[in-house]
Amino acid sequence: MQFHSVAHHLGAAVPSTRCHLNVTAVNLLYSGTFNAIWLFQKSSSSQSGHTYLNRGNDENEAYPFVNLLTNCSFSAFSSCREPVTRNFRCKANNCCDHHEWCEFWAGIGECDTNASWMKLNCMISCTGCLSFPDNQTQFINQRVQSFARPISANMFMNPMRPRRGHDPEFCEQVMRLNASERLAKLAENGAIVLFEDATSRRLTSARDMVTSNQQLGCQREQDGANCRRNLCFHALYRTMDGTCNNLRNPLWGAAGTAFQRILPPVYEDGIGSPVSSHTKDRPSAREATRFLLSSPQLVTSGKWNMLLMQFGQFIVHDTSRTSLLPSDRCGSCMEIPGRCFPIKVENFDPRFGCARPPCCLFFTRSSPLCGTGQSSSREQVNENTAFLDGSAVYSSSLPDSLRLKEPKIGTMRFTFFNNHVVPPFNDKACFGPNNCNANFDIGDNRATIFIALVAVHTLFIREHNRLTEELRFINPTWPPERLFLESRKIIGAMIQVITYKEWLPKILGVRYHSLIPPYTGYDATVNPSIINEFTTAAMRFGHGMITEFYERVDDRGNSIPSAKMRWGDFLHSIRNFPLKFLVVIGGVLKPAKLLFEGGVEPLLRGLLTMEVKRPQRVTTSVTENMFGSTDLASTNVQRGRDHGLASYNHFRQYCGLKRAQNFDDLSNEILDPNLRNNLQQGFRDVDNIDLYVGGLLEDPVIDGLVGPTFGCLISEQFRRLRDGDRFWYQNPEIFSPQQLEELEKFTIARLMCNNMKNLNKVPRDGSTICAISSSFRLTSLQTAAHSQPLFHYLGSGASALTDAHDRASGTRTVRLDLSTNSLLLRLLPVENALVRDLATKYLTPVDGREEPGGIDG
Repeated sequence: MQFHSVAHHLGAAVPSTRCHLNVTAVNLLYSGTFNAIWLFQKSSSSQSGHTYLNRGNDENEAYPFVNLLTNCSFSAFSSCREPVTRNFRCKANNCCDHHEWCEFWAGIGECDTNASWMKLNCMISCTGCLSFPDNQTQFINQRVQSFARPISANMFMNPMRPRRGHDPEFCEQVMRLNASERLAKLAENGAIVLFEDATSRRLTSARDMVTSNQQLGCQREQDGANCRRNLCFHALYRTMDGTCNNLRNPLWGAAGTAFQRILPPVYEDGIGSPVSSHTKDRPSAREATRFLLSSPQLVTSGKWNMLLMQFGQFIVHDTSRTSLLPSDRCGSCMEIPGRCFPIKVENFDPRFGCARPPCCLFFTRSSPLCGTGQSSSREQVNENTAFLDGSAVYSSSLPDSLRLKEPKIGTMRFTFFNNHVVPPFNDKACFGPNNCNANFDIGDNRATIFIALVAVHTLFIREHNRLTEELRFINPTWPPERLFLESRKIIGAMIQVITYKEWLPKILGVRYHSLIPPYTGYDATVNPSIINEFTTAAMRFGHGMITEFYERVDDRGNSIPSAKMRWGDFLHSIRNFPLKFLVVIGGVLKPAKLLFEGGVEPLLRGLLTMEVKRPQRVTTSVTENMFGSTDLASTNVQRGRDHGLASYNHFRQYCGLKRAQNFDDLSNEILDPNLRNNLQQGFRDVDNIDLYVGGLLEDPVIDGLVGPTFGCLISEQFRRLRDGDRFWYQNPEIFSPQQLEELEKFTIARLMCNNMKNLNKVPRDGSTICAISSSFRLTSLQTAAHSQPLFHYLGSGASALTDAHDRASGTRTVRLDLSTNSLLLRLLPVENALVRDLATKYLTPVDGREEPGGIDG
């Protein structure tokens, strides 16, 4: 049936309304979005005399599409009158869905493709309502005057049924298939769903969480999710907030849920008062830091570089963010039960002492989960998803993610400034290096605390956009949202590969394989939610890896001088280091340095050349010279008491070590007798030692960077994150064997080569220390043997797979350019028939042989 015939019948359905099909409608009818349901046959009903549209054996699938158009969704019409409806769905704040089809339209992506009309008329379905504080919905039944005639029920042969992508029974069948079969089944039935269900529950944004803390003094738990409503989406993609990863327990690992615990909480009153807040049986957090943790000495690993530290900080931010109460209500020494828990400081403290005691460092308690801390133990809330899913890049909520991406092309937003691609910021507020408000808009805004962390975020934003463009070339018919979701899916897998193959083994040392055994598959009984002891104590070992200065290196491998530093009024100027070093306190809250001093590349190259610091002591840069009246190590100790963490000795026992009866019993883990003596003088009782203090002071295991207790807690969490993640990259339901084979090759070196300018060579292991020289050594990644030459390009050259039109002959060819020895990845099924056919015809499998030569970044 020709297009004009479809338009004719659509117009005939509502003769009193003159609707003109726009370009979007043509695209819908032409692109195959609805599984070719535009191939109708015109026929007549002998019983009713009405005209209906038929598509052979699948006539039922025509109904929702035609009804969608005849009800005048503005996806298909440039101008239409109001529809007929009896059900206005409104919230108490007059935020409404003004049409009974709003939820359906939102489910097929109309909120993005037709935002101007949908967000005005379908506010609830398009998450246009303020989700706080009212989440109760009322239904108002009323008859609304319409300028369009009702559609006759006899117009179609059969009653409407949902599209296959929203048919729970069909989607349940799909969920039983492996990755390749699943995708093929969904594509065959036109059931690839690209949008989350944003209509059935309150979606919490970062702003909502702040509002909850301000108004309620606690954090509301994430609303439960009905995963069955959008099961075909969950078959392929993660939700932004982590819900429905576990289909039996939708909130496991989700943002806005409580941390889980290994051991029961220990509060002074059994409910929520921090230990030592009244009995004073432990030294103040500041005194524990001064006499046990803080040290100006620099002891390095001798083997690994500072990129190990920086990627670790990225991992922490990707998996956890503790919700905090507002700090403006806590004065220096103001102790408000449940809210303010100041850190006591001795008046003779050389850094924070005061002439008129009492002296304190202000400290705001973590926000409790609403309903806890009253009749039950106080529990804290994770604002981020627990999973290694790139949430630090994409955010942990659907509303926030919309701000960070370009919906029309599927890329992440960025700013091109001074010839550098950086995370988005208001460049109009940046007038120069000394007058620049570079407040980067990133999935986790803590990245701007330290510019080296911004650099890592920048790499992943660039990698996402590079992937999106590659996928767009190979699959030109894919809509932007699919390009975005597939790129995000690959980025998450890359983060997992780097974490478990490059980062964790160096942290856990020789015990890695015994602590984290081989993957045996997804286990729906494993709760991957972040463990309180992990995020509040064990993973804060990374603060001990921060060093006093960071070197910057040019593209020839030479150390470069820094531009003149401009210290804040509260920053302590360190003059003992040459200007070629970027002093850490000058890098804190100074992201403008990336914009005017060479971008992220010099700093990342510098990380490759610097030995990583062993974390057993914390540099004075963050205990004495941090921004404002802040001591990072003391904050960590106080946070453990705030969260009610059990003592170090209790976790020794949990991890299989001997329960210490006295301080000498710690000699196998804390080798220095002077340190054990200081512990005894400060804590008096071995059962009083804070988990963060005792765990950090343990000597590292062989070839590792942490001691046995922290290693135990870290490995416990990462086992759960792997085994309890349905979207774990090794799960056969997520990637095909060919895709998995190529993903396993990804490294942090490849991430840097793909996304850094003027980077010629790097170490094969990006965390290995390398000397400053005219070139860095890179052992190339080789092209794998292809059992089937269907692939997706993921190499460093943008033109490795190119097409060309021979205008003279009118032919079209696809050329694989191996001159750059680019890495080929079979990450996604090739749906472009031209590329697939030509790839099959012209590409020769390597048959296990290594490709000659190599790539230099």
